[in-house]
Amino acid sequence: MENENAPKQKADLNKIKKKGKAAVNKIRVGKSKRAEQINSDEISQPSTVFYMHSLLLFSGRLLHRVLDFYNSLFDFKPSDKATIYRNISNQYINRGLHEKARQYLKEWARLEPSNPDAHYHLAVALSTGDDVGAAIRLFDKTLKLNPNHKNARYRRAGLCLKIKDYENAVKDLETLAGVAPENPKPFYLLAIACDRMDDVDKAIEAIKKAIALDSEEIKYHQHLGFLYERGEDHKEAAKCFTRVMELQREQDDE
Repeated sequence: MENENAPKQKADLNKIKKKGKAAVNKIRVGKSKRAEQINSDEISQPSTVFYMHSLLLFSGRLLHRVLDFYNSLFDFKPSDKATIYRNISNQYINRGLHEKARQYLKEWARLEPSNPDAHYHLAVALSTGDDVGAAIRLFDKTLKLNPNHKNARYRRAGLCLKIKDYENAVKDLETLAGVAPENPKPFYLLAIACDRMDDVDKAIEAIKKAIALDSEEIKYHQHLGFLYERGEDHKEAAKCFTRVMELQREQDDE
């Protein structure tokens, strides 16, 4: 039976190749007309076959395990595969399916080991689970590849707070406060870290900077009130809690 089916299987494979080549030629023509529209933020320029195959992957007709077969037909570049894995993972992340996204993010990081964003997004996906240590190590790798990756440093600081590694959290947050002094979030986390290290004065200084940058954020005033209570400065604490109630009323009116 195998010998009888062999000619038919060969013919089917030839049909697939012909259809694939025709699609490639069609896409190549369209691509040349739209070249100026390509987003400069893309990680790498995809080949002509990327568009067709990524569409098939999104529609659920293919899984990543068959990419090797299609590679034998259309000669995928590693950058094409990496971009496909990245886009599939984004689809799962947008749907809140972080666990499913992880396997594709791992493939992306494997294909582009020198791309800090690949390790960053995998770290973010892992940080939603229980493997905090692995996530921190991937943020470490991200920052080794790109020391100026602010989001990686911010998220690593948050995980350090979670595991009560306050000293390293403070180091990251102080670095962020220096390079992004217009962002109140690092100052807020810095206040929390200093508070947990019993450095109330430094915590108050940090949360005041956060308030100066975003005076409408209720939790900043609330946390400052708690810090004043810890220092038994009840008068200043009362002012903070009064401001909290005012902001809450304003939000309710809106």
